Amino acid sequence: MNDKLLNQNIDRLNISCKTIELLKDKQIILLKELCTKTKTNLKNLGISTQEINKIEVELQLIGLNLKSNY
Repeated sequence: MNDKLLNQNIDRLNISCKTIELLKDKQIILLKELCTKTKTNLKNLGISTQEINKIEVELQLIGLNLKSNY
């Protein structure tokens, strides 16, 4: 994966401000930190399924993915 891309802030994703703030409160600031999380991890942080799907799509648009559950 592209290190330059992974070192970018999660602010670049087109997701809700509430979700961005929640992630930052949990010390998830950079895309590389977000990409180490699974859908289950994000759900456990209190992020809705709809918002998790939005995060997944946003990451895929720039060539990144959440960590797989397997």
